[in-house]
Amino acid sequence: MKMYQFIIRRLLLLIPVLIGVTLIVFLLTRLTGDPAAAYVTPRMTEAQILQVYVKYHLNDPPFTQYLYWLQGIFQGDWGYSKTAALPVTEAIGVFFPATFELAIVSMIIGVIIGIALGTTSAVRRNRPFDHGTRVVSLIGVSIPIFVLALILLYIFYAWLGIFPAGNRYSNIYIFSTGIPTITGFILIDSLAVGNVPLFFDAMWHLVLPALTLAFGSIAIITRIMRNSMLEVLGLDYIKTARAKGVPERVVIKKHARRNALIPTTTVVGLAFGGLLGGAVLTETIFNWPGLGRWSAQSITTLDTPSILGFVLLTAIFYVFVNLIVDITYAFLDPKVRLE
Repeated sequence: MKMYQFIIRRLLLLIPVLIGVTLIVFLLTRLTGDPAAAYVTPRMTEAQILQVYVKYHLNDPPFTQYLYWLQGIFQGDWGYSKTAALPVTEAIGVFFPATFELAIVSMIIGVIIGIALGTTSAVRRNRPFDHGTRVVSLIGVSIPIFVLALILLYIFYAWLGIFPAGNRYSNIYIFSTGIPTITGFILIDSLAVGNVPLFFDAMWHLVLPALTLAFGSIAIITRIMRNSMLEVLGLDYIKTARAKGVPERVVIKKHARRNALIPTTTVVGLAFGGLLGGAVLTETIFNWPGLGRWSAQSITTLDTPSILGFVLLTAIFYVFVNLIVDITYAFLDPKVRLE
């Protein structure tokens, strides 16, 4: 099977998955109360409330409601967010850059540290470094993310005073240079306007929430990379390369690690997709103005359209991340395309 055929096949398989996602979210809109409540205000008359039911076909049979609801989703009508005082799609556009920026930085930290620790741990199997790495990995997959966030805040903010407690940037930039809003990504916008101090200030604010969000990914990637490396290091072609006198550094970096990355790629993709879920607690604790904090505030105010909009976005994002993982896996291991 050629690569383009593999990609087309994976895209076609996404259709029933996405339909299943929309069905689940639609059922949630009906099980969490009257869907008209998102559009009804106390000042509305009975005639106006009836117009809401007619407009959104809430008196029609469930399947008809689903078709009209799905049409609204494709047209960008995801409801109105009372928490953000904006339509849900506009609220997502406002909060998404902060979450995506945090997730990207967290994933970069997780991948770099996780692969390095996993590789080194496998090479130094059953040595003190390996034992220490496994302990850290066990802690990483066990400790709740909010506990880690509070520990980091206590050590690096309250005790040492090295990093700020939250927010994306210092308030001084609001009054002095202003915050550029070209793309919504502070790191990109600050460099685009040549505001280097704002760039480093944003990076300074990113450290604690990014480390908090990345810690679980580091633990998982380290464990998978270590196991994969140990398996590869025991294969015949590695023993042959060593017998031929190939330097150990070349054996590890060129032959072993490259092949060990194949199963690790899947874990990296799944971890990245799961960062949106972890961002809810991280952003709430660090006062990070992203989708996670917005969804947490929506939960406390019973803002159903916002909650379901976040659920739908997370599900769609997760599905497409898995698609990218499948394609990347096929590039790394051509045998996948033949299955």
